[in-house]
Amino acid sequence: MSRNPQSKEVTKQAVLAEIESLRQCRHARYQTLLGRFSRCQDWQQAASLCAAAVEATTRTYNRTPLDAPPGLLPPVS
Repeated sequence: MSRNPQSKEVTKQAVLAEIESLRQCRHARYQTLLGRFSRCQDWQQAASLCAAAVEATTRTYNRTPLDAPPGLLPPVS
C-alpha cells in the first residue's frame, strides 16, 4: 500500500466533512420533503393515522343518504 500521505489526508478530511454534514442533517438527501419524511417516525405515524382515519370515514359514510320526510325541514330557497 503505497498511498500518498497527502492524498490520504484529503480523503480523511472529505469523509469527516461528510459525516459532520450527516450528523447535522445538512446532507442533500435530507433537504427534500421526502428525505425529511423518511427520517421522521412522528411524521410517518401521523400520516398513517390520517390515512386510516380517511379510510374509516369513507367506509362509514359511503352509504346512500336517506331523504328527510316531507315537512320535517324548512323549504330551501
